[in-house]
Amino acid sequence: MNVLHVHSGNMFGGVERMLQTLAPATAGRTPISSSFALCFEGRVSETLHAAGGEVYPLGPVRARRIGEIRRARRILTDTLRTEEWGAAIVHSAWAQAIFGQTIIGTGTPLVRWLHAPQPGPRWLEYWSARSTPALVLCNSRYTCSAVGTGLGDVPRAVVYPPAAAHAPQRDARQTIRKALGAAADAVVIVISARMESWKGHELLLESLAALPGGRWEAWVIGGPQGHSERRYFNALVQRADTAGLGARVRFLGQRSDVSTLLEASDIYCQPNRGPEPFGLSFVEALAAGLPVVTSRLGAAPEIVDDSCGVLVDAGLPGALTEVLSQLIQHDDRRRTMSIAARERSRQFCDLPGSLRHLAVELGRVSVTATART
Repeated sequence: MNVLHVHSGNMFGGVERMLQTLAPATAGRTPISSSFALCFEGRVSETLHAAGGEVYPLGPVRARRIGEIRRARRILTDTLRTEEWGAAIVHSAWAQAIFGQTIIGTGTPLVRWLHAPQPGPRWLEYWSARSTPALVLCNSRYTCSAVGTGLGDVPRAVVYPPAAAHAPQRDARQTIRKALGAAADAVVIVISARMESWKGHELLLESLAALPGGRWEAWVIGGPQGHSERRYFNALVQRADTAGLGARVRFLGQRSDVSTLLEASDIYCQPNRGPEPFGLSFVEALAAGLPVVTSRLGAAPEIVDDSCGVLVDAGLPGALTEVLSQLIQHDDRRRTMSIAARERSRQFCDLPGSLRHLAVELGRVSVTATART
């Protein structure tokens, strides 16, 4: 089945990491062959090209510029008519609003992959509702239940984002720590998340400031994308300095070697202030053998259990400090949880199984569309 993923491509986060995984895994292979139609060139398109994906450029699109919208819709129409597509998947309210009716107009089944219960502003979701998808894929049970009746009678299915197990690199821990000047016996706490306040960076810094001295340090992976994230990032750096954490907290910026950095770490801590719709970063941390400490919100309990991590009540820095302190002090507990973390990750990093599941759900839509024609 040929599937075209229609996406903006101007930001990089969990959705884009999923597309990056799909590119080599479904390049001309069964059960799914994935291609990508992107509006903006940059890191996403470069990453997909490097991963072996076929990328169709639609040209930049801004919602207020009708000319850009019309041009991109014409290009997409031509692309959809070049061959038979089993489905066109949009990953945001924006993409559905801009391209939903165009996709339906070509006779291609429209599928919305919902990555959060309310991922877009209300006006954008209202605009996107003008095109009704044949199927809605939900990235977690939480997302599927939280969206409630907002999907109307549209069929829905829970499909976790496909993820691939990362092959451990020999001597990665030693190499990374040497490059960053981290002690071999330091307990490294790491977070890898978008620079958005609900991800809990500030709460993590507050908790770290209350930790007793000793052999720990923290790595903050991720750089700002856009003005608001830049302001947030700068505020985090200032807050760390003010709290006297400058020598212990390293802001590593945007990195292409996140999986290797995770291998060189010991604890993953992302104390969300808001519910995580899925949590690909949790899966990646578990695959690297890291115990995961996060808030008991959203889809986190679907991924993290007591064997491989700790779920804390949101917004309580004192409780978070206590959990981190215990994990830093008890090496045996971390080692036990590390083994369980790798085992737990296999449930989410079964890429062939995930693709078969996705193919089954999309196949139903394709069969329905064929029957109608």
